[in-house]
Amino acid sequence: MRKFPRPDKSTPLLEPDGRSINQAWFDFLGYLESRGVLDAPDVDNSTPITNGQVLVYDSTAKKLKPGAN
Repeated sequence: MRKFPRPDKSTPLLEPDGRSINQAWFDFLGYLESRGVLDAPDVDNSTPITNGQVLVYDSTAKKLKPGAN
């Protein structure tokens, strides 16, 4: 796996115009998106979680739901 360098902390996110993303950050965020790093499973909020429950992944619904561990 090729390591993709992330921009230095001193690299501003936005260009001086205040509307455009810096190319280094744009490339890095695009890399993360292509690797699926920015994707998060949905959480099913139809049933509130109660004391003692944890979020359990339901592979059929492809969502996190309250349940027992």
